[in-house]
Amino acid sequence: MIFDLFALLNEKTFSHPSTITAALLSNDSLRLTVRGYGWWKDRPTYSNGGAILSFSGISGGTLDIRALLDLEDDEALGDFEVTRSDDLDWARPTTFSLYCSQPLPEPLAVYDIVERWVERSHGVKAVHDFLHGAARLSTFLAYSNTDFFMLATGPESLRTLLADELARQEVRHQFEPSGGYADSRYLVRLAESTWFFCESATLEPT
Repeated sequence: MIFDLFALLNEKTFSHPSTITAALLSNDSLRLTVRGYGWWKDRPTYSNGGAILSFSGISGGTLDIRALLDLEDDEALGDFEVTRSDDLDWARPTTFSLYCSQPLPEPLAVYDIVERWVERSHGVKAVHDFLHGAARLSTFLAYSNTDFFMLATGPESLRTLLADELARQEVRHQFEPSGGYADSRYLVRLAESTWFFCESATLEPT
């Protein structure tokens, strides 16, 4: 029987030990063979868990296969969770492009607002994913000192924060509707530095 991982993790409590014994990455799919505590079973024990975790439609993220395949690590799935991207406001579709028609009096205040908002993603997103020119702070400061520029793109929750801050700074600005780019259906975290978006996530007991 194959289980939907999102539904399963909402019904059962994941627990260690967990060791990844094999991994196969092909195109946009990842297949992990795991052993350890059979947390998905009705009567699990610490030695009766074997399963295949399958993820397809993978996009974005960081994936270190060598780090995952540490047979001495019995907590290989250290931060294992599967979350619907629709439930994460920072991962919702882009709805706006924001333009300013004068320099920002306090560009660092805008940067700080976006940085604190992005912290909700726990390292999945960065400021420059939303704030234009922000890959380097010096570039953003120069960029935001011009007479007309695109400041940001993002979902509705960020729009509200930026609108309030620009009103406080009395900066002339305009929001334009933007195409609704969205991340894939699920955000998967396997370990501290391993995460990705995917369209499906399943578990098959072995």
